[in-house]
Amino acid sequence: MKKTNKLLFCLSFTIVLMSCNNEKKQKKEIMHHAEAIVNSKRPSNAITYKEMASMFHEYDTGQKVVLDKYRENYTGDSNDAVETVSHFYEINQLKQYISYLERISKEKEIPLTGLRIFSAAYPKNYVDKSLRGRHTLVFMPTAKIGNKNNVAFEPLYSEYKNPIKFTEFLHKYSTKETQRVSRASMIPLFQDDLEDMDSSGTNRLETNPPN
Repeated sequence: MKKTNKLLFCLSFTIVLMSCNNEKKQKKEIMHHAEAIVNSKRPSNAITYKEMASMFHEYDTGQKVVLDKYRENYTGDSNDAVETVSHFYEINQLKQYISYLERISKEKEIPLTGLRIFSAAYPKNYVDKSLRGRHTLVFMPTAKIGNKNNVAFEPLYSEYKNPIKFTEFLHKYSTKETQRVSRASMIPLFQDDLEDMDSSGTNRLETNPPN
């Protein structure tokens, strides 16, 4: 009987110890991401001007030619045939957005791994007529899901310690619904009978052109 009690005590102690170690590991992981954000050293993915110039040249002589032609056909105006080439985010807006993502992710104890930036375009009925059809960007936070460290997810509706892919909510506003929805396969529907949902994504960019 004493041996059984001793065995049960050792087993319980081991489980508690493992649980504490896992909790410490998760907290260290969260702290690691927080420390990386405030690191002021030049990042390893920074590029040189020679690299930048070659990238701009490749884009200007490749994709941009096609996009400018598409823009001209879209508007029917040769004076409006230049597609968007840059986007502007005010620095404090970026800081606020990242702080917001950190807060709501931390509340769910989901380590924030980064941002995924999607290419998109403003719809034909967009309120600002000068932006209709223009290229834009959509930012979404990322977390580790499965063995991938960069999966776009929705912290607003994720469960505690369980990040949920943002496509789980995005597909509600699409005509094409599959078991595994990819961002690229979606056809916008914007059904009037569906209640609009807030997201953790952001977009309100200043574009050039038209600005």
